[in-house]
Amino acid sequence: MPTVQEEQLARIQNVRDASKKRPYDSIKPAKKFTNYIEYDFSKIKDSKGGFMPEDDTTQLPNGMTLEEWKQKQQRIVIEPQRAINPDDNPKCFECQSFDIDFEFFKVFRCTVCRACKAKFPEKYSLLTKTECREDYLLTDPELRDTELMPHLERPNPHKTTYNNMMLYLRYQVEEFAFKKWGGEEGLDKEFERRVAMRKEKKDRKFADKLKQMRKRTRTETWNKRLDRVEHRHNWGPETRLPNKGTAVRKCTECAMEIEEIIF
Repeated sequence: MPTVQEEQLARIQNVRDASKKRPYDSIKPAKKFTNYIEYDFSKIKDSKGGFMPEDDTTQLPNGMTLEEWKQKQQRIVIEPQRAINPDDNPKCFECQSFDIDFEFFKVFRCTVCRACKAKFPEKYSLLTKTECREDYLLTDPELRDTELMPHLERPNPHKTTYNNMMLYLRYQVEEFAFKKWGGEEGLDKEFERRVAMRKEKKDRKFADKLKQMRKRTRTETWNKRLDRVEHRHNWGPETRLPNKGTAVRKCTECAMEIEEIIF
């Protein structure tokens, strides 16, 4: 009589024999799994988890290459090579130094070094688009014209989804504004005129609201008085109308008029 262990070994052997004889080629998948795509993983390229690989030569929007896109994202300013002759190299407006800020030179066409840029903020500081509109009374078409008013773009610090900030060089904005309004005095006069015009508009709007409020208050007071006391007309003397055969009477309290026929 076989033991329990021998019976278990026999069952395992029977299962193995049956698996070898099983016709795998005749097995068909279920209907809902018939439409499937078989991938060859040996031919699939690793895309670095969705990021751009370093050897990717795909053209980005606006015809930029990957290297140009990286430089724009990192805001790298490539300094040009200096000429052998010192007189051929750009110099700083203030101190005649060769160590100029090439980002300012490229964007604003302004040759100034980093030290002078920090030393003279009244000339080389940057202004936002809102400051140019409110303080120097410039319009949006003028500020969008890069030939007329070059600007530098920076990410918006308030929220990343907002449009980029447009920054302008102070002395260029002042020169253009003074030329437009006829000097500093002309700009001040135009600013004062607009302030006075806004104040006049605000006062006129306040006066209209006050007039409407008074009218509404008088109407409400009169309605309350009519609800509280029954009004009886006190007709004044009649005024005959010429060539009509009628006369007009007016109430001395509410100014209501009636027309009567004279027989």
